[in-house]
Amino acid sequence: MEYNTTDRRDFLRQASMAALAFPLLAGCKGEMWASQVAESDVLTMIRKNAQPESAEGMGAIDFPAAVSWKTELATAKDEGEPMLISGTVYLPDGKTPAPNTLIYLYHTDMYGIYGRAGQHKHGKFRGWMLTDAKGRYEFRSIRPASYPNTTFAAHVHMTITTADKREDWIDSILFEGDRFISTREREQAGRRGGFQPIVKLVPGSGGMMRATRDIRL
Repeated sequence: MEYNTTDRRDFLRQASMAALAFPLLAGCKGEMWASQVAESDVLTMIRKNAQPESAEGMGAIDFPAAVSWKTELATAKDEGEPMLISGTVYLPDGKTPAPNTLIYLYHTDMYGIYGRAGQHKHGKFRGWMLTDAKGRYEFRSIRPASYPNTTFAAHVHMTITTADKREDWIDSILFEGDRFISTREREQAGRRGGFQPIVKLVPGSGGMMRATRDIRL
């Protein structure tokens, strides 16, 4: 029987390369699987640390299965001044990024109202973010307004939950230039969540107002 020697050599070479590559591929697959399992475990622990649905102002327990470090609370159709707020969550030392930190946030619409008919009690401008490996988070929304007929400063409520920390409030985001920010709020700014929660919105590209609010666990 005649056969092609070149074809046989090619076959043996490809078989050898495949044999060498198999442990590497298996290892990569194993690492990916371990990573997915680890992330799943973290999310399970975070959900266990979320406050019950009846807890006033809390909302971590509702976070979706697919949660990113970025979220959009508003669309182009929503009334209000577009804004983008980003920041980094740090460990208590204020220097080391804190990945896998769940942030729940919500705020009023441009008229100072939360939930309208058919909406969640916290309104439509609510969402969740899970900080990435660098501790980063970012959300797009519209600038909220004060409650109607009150002197409360406009604000964004925020809670923090981790795999080993029960969901709890941090200082709400306030906006520099708001005439309703009280002396007490300025004196106590940063006590819960560290850094400066009173942010200054500055114009960015595309007419988007931007600000930074870092957080310390």
